[in-house]
Amino acid sequence: MKLKNIFLAVFAAGAALVACDPENGLDSESFEVSANPEVTIEKIGGSYSFSVESSFDWNIRGVEDAADWLDVTVDGQSITSKNDVIKGSTQNHEVEIAALANTGKDRSVTLTLFADIKHQVTVKVTQTGDLGDGVITTTVADLVANPSKEATYRLSGTVSGFNASYCSFDLTDATGTIYVYSMEAESKAKYQSVIKNGGTITITGQYEYYEAKSQHEIVKAVVEEYTPAEGGDPDKATDATVAEFIQKADVVGYYRLSGKVSGFNETYFSFDLTDDTGSIYVYSVEDASKTAWAGKVKNGYNVVIRGQYAYYAAKSQHEVVNAIIDSVEEAAAEQLGGTGLVVALSTAGFLVKTSDAILYVFDKEAVAKVKLGDNVTVNGEKSVYNGVTEIVNCEVTVNSSNNEVVHPAVTALDATAFDAYETLFGYVKFSGKLAKSGNYYNIKVKDAARTGSLSNPVSVDAALVDKWVDVTGYFVGISGSSYFNVITTDLALSADQHEGEEEEEEADATVGENEVGYELTNAEIVAAFASSEVTKDTYGDYSITSATGTWSGNMNTKKGLTFIQLRNKTGAHLKSPEFSSNIKRIVLKMNEKTVVRTMYALPADTQIPTSGDNYVSSLWANSLGTVSTKGGEETVVMSVTGSAKSFTLIAGNGAVYINSILVICEK
Repeated sequence: MKLKNIFLAVFAAGAALVACDPENGLDSESFEVSANPEVTIEKIGGSYSFSVESSFDWNIRGVEDAADWLDVTVDGQSITSKNDVIKGSTQNHEVEIAALANTGKDRSVTLTLFADIKHQVTVKVTQTGDLGDGVITTTVADLVANPSKEATYRLSGTVSGFNASYCSFDLTDATGTIYVYSMEAESKAKYQSVIKNGGTITITGQYEYYEAKSQHEIVKAVVEEYTPAEGGDPDKATDATVAEFIQKADVVGYYRLSGKVSGFNETYFSFDLTDDTGSIYVYSVEDASKTAWAGKVKNGYNVVIRGQYAYYAAKSQHEVVNAIIDSVEEAAAEQLGGTGLVVALSTAGFLVKTSDAILYVFDKEAVAKVKLGDNVTVNGEKSVYNGVTEIVNCEVTVNSSNNEVVHPAVTALDATAFDAYETLFGYVKFSGKLAKSGNYYNIKVKDAARTGSLSNPVSVDAALVDKWVDVTGYFVGISGSSYFNVITTDLALSADQHEGEEEEEEADATVGENEVGYELTNAEIVAAFASSEVTKDTYGDYSITSATGTWSGNMNTKKGLTFIQLRNKTGAHLKSPEFSSNIKRIVLKMNEKTVVRTMYALPADTQIPTSGDNYVSSLWANSLGTVSTKGGEETVVMSVTGSAKSFTLIAGNGAVYINSILVICEK
């Protein structure tokens, strides 16, 4: 062994002698740095010195990153850039790093003394500051009372309502509860399968206010510490009825529930579970159960699940979360039916007024068999969707036709009454501005938090779009968090109550005096796609580097494209950089290939929907703004609501082609 070591030493010395540098008069290769790998400078300021002996020319990388607080000198000469080269020499070079007192946040930088890939040494320099890590440790109550969107907060509390798919939850401390809406990718990957209801957690994150739900939220959360609660083991689930489960309201333990499925949503794998004691909404099912039971859960079937309790305050709703499906038993769906008069029609269903109730038939095939004034007998399966009982998969018999349709006395709704209205199948009238987004018609009711929505209307006069209208019809429930759905019996131009009402100003495509603009130019788009090695039409993950930052997403990556191409129902999207202030408008210059399409800007951390019947409604419910194109090479302006510094752009009803994007923000 000793002989082997002597041989290696001699071999290394010989190699060093061969690799000499005559130009600098050096006899052998050397690169010796006497610095510690980690250096701490006192908060009050100070310096640290070390020597470098190098036969190579070398530089210091990273000095630009700390130019505002760290002074670096070599042999008394200031080094400000990695382009400052120190010549190789037989003499030691004296390096000094120095910083003044730090009255701000903790700061650090990694300096790399670099000769070549084989000869480099890193030195991490750290200095604490008066403000520590800059994170404000607070309580929920104090944060909600005095929030700032510029600060980063630290909160500790108990987890409830945990949604494993999205890694979102309610955090509760002694002073209140706040919703943790989004988590940074690294924390999400680490804790998605670890966090359980009842555990205690410490996070850092930023504050947001979600106006549509009047909800305080934490976004971009990073988990600093997590301790699981005692219990919470699905293998130790306790049998319970729905009523017992709700009464216990235990957010930690797992409970086994049995019941019948209704209102099954295949896209989200959510449903209502009903037993003899009541009904509860199964909000989230674990991914493994979704995979195992895909295509096997249907309305009317009996299921056995294990899950945890959550309460959704925005809808005053008891829920089962993190559910595990143990069994599914095929069973006949509960039947529902009756005889009465067809009083309202949509393209997807109709209302039947019986002697003592109104039945909602949601069956597109059945609609084709009836018309207003028909006396019909319907029998079908009972289903519940968005809390509304429906008849689906039904048989319809027309008993007579051309009967007189008499509606009940109409209830006129102003903005306040519109927001508070809850009478299902009530006959109402309200007014607002008609807007079209894709295949959806919505009514913007002045001063109301809710938005009117025409439920699958049979026909709408195109001349009424962007006009003030009176809507009369039957209320058929709330979708999303705020869409007031109506099957219309009459839609007409408002005659007088809104005459002279000031129209909304058309959104400005230019940057105003108190605004700042950030543009993704066509030249930057062309350069990005020109570098692609893909030669055929395909969609994939891509990024575009621009002066405004990096745009990324899933888009057409064909080499030679001169525009961004997105399309719906593929997960195609474009995510913007994060800007320094809130976004007011997004100006899109479209390519000449554009036809009539609708685009949506979603919060940047929204999970992108990719398929399903609720694709467009999901976009609409979550959007920061929407805009529709008329076709051709045009400029369209999307107004952004709420507070947002980034967004994800997605198409709602087909391919869109974008030449450039201008983002206008507050100054």
